[in-house]
Amino acid sequence: MATKKLTNILILLLIFSNSLIAKEWNFDAVLNDRIIGQHIFKVENFKSLSKANFHIEFLFMDIYYKHASNESWNNGCLSKIDSKTDDDGDFFEVKGQLEEKQFALKANKNSFRYPACLMTFAYWDPNILNQSKLLNSQDGELLDVSIEFIANELMNIRQEKIMTKHYQLVASKDGDEKLKIQLWYDKEMNWVGLSSTTPIGDIFYKLL
Repeated sequence: MATKKLTNILILLLIFSNSLIAKEWNFDAVLNDRIIGQHIFKVENFKSLSKANFHIEFLFMDIYYKHASNESWNNGCLSKIDSKTDDDGDFFEVKGQLEEKQFALKANKNSFRYPACLMTFAYWDPNILNQSKLLNSQDGELLDVSIEFIANELMNIRQEKIMTKHYQLVASKDGDEKLKIQLWYDKEMNWVGLSSTTPIGDIFYKLL
């Protein structure tokens, strides 16, 4: 009986200690073979931060993008979000939290009530691959997603060639495609790469 109690205590301690381990992903964002900025993700103690800062020079245009989203999580579900985005002069502010059995969210002047258990585009959590809807932390839209396994592929990650699993995520709203994203995970399902289709070329995330 004492052994069983000790085992249960050790399991609880292990779960608790794992929740306090900080994880961080730092990416260079590369467009047309040029670094246009960085995107970092930090996860610690049931909270996450996504922070991007891009500057794109294209033809005669300078395009700026800044985004920061602070999110809290409970059992894999979003419990709170506070994000701010400057999309080249278009400003968005999203605030939301779990209230009773719904997720109450305000995006600029628009208010929404969503299902209680939501995920944002939290690529660092491989459970994202099991979702049929994801919340866009930039503008507060709840998007339909379809996810497809593409292939096992060799990739150069941090100057080392490793085998990865390649997935494609397509997000849409009312049947109109909004995002097409390629995701790569290593054999332990740690997130290691991303590319996103844009009108001026694919943005690729290079893990630092």
